[in-house]
Amino acid sequence: MKKIIIGILLCTAPIFGQQQNTITVIGETFKKTTIKEYVVNIEIKDIVADTYQNIESKKRPQLIEEYKSKLNSIGIDFKKFKENKLYAVTGLTHRTNSNYYYTTTSFEEVEKMFGQLIKGVTIIWIDIIPNESTNTEIATLNSMAIQDAANKATLTAKNINKKIGDIQKVETLDNRQSKYYNTAKPKEPQKYYVQVTFLLE
Repeated sequence: MKKIIIGILLCTAPIFGQQQNTITVIGETFKKTTIKEYVVNIEIKDIVADTYQNIESKKRPQLIEEYKSKLNSIGIDFKKFKENKLYAVTGLTHRTNSNYYYTTTSFEEVEKMFGQLIKGVTIIWIDIIPNESTNTEIATLNSMAIQDAANKATLTAKNINKKIGDIQKVETLDNRQSKYYNTAKPKEPQKYYVQVTFLLE
């Protein structure tokens, strides 16, 4: 029994001896966002007659023809719209509503479309899709964020009379924010984050 206990102690001793103190910090940098395209999502809905408001009923095929004419006046071809059948089905409105989307790189076109709406046609939302970062851009962002992490770690280590050593691990965090354009705060710079673990000396 004693031999077994001694054997365990001898095996575990090197493991504890290899442990080293580390410090883990979040590094950040600013990421510039540029817009790739706008996706305008519209809903075309059957109009039900309302004698009180003097509104006549219209079905979607008629509304589409009227909307086509309005779009032609600003140089947009309705044939470039794609129907989003899945959205209508999941919304349980496919019997009375049709949903389409139009993709453009022109913000001016989006603005003009708001002026061409007719009763029964509604722009329900607009997706703003930014350009994806290239590998070179991501590498640059990582480098800048790692440097920021090193600065933070150096100051923290100094407070406990330590110095930072080599980087032990770098993790790119879920930079979900950097993948979307914040329409509520268009002037707010987006940030890019990494998590870095340094050895302490």
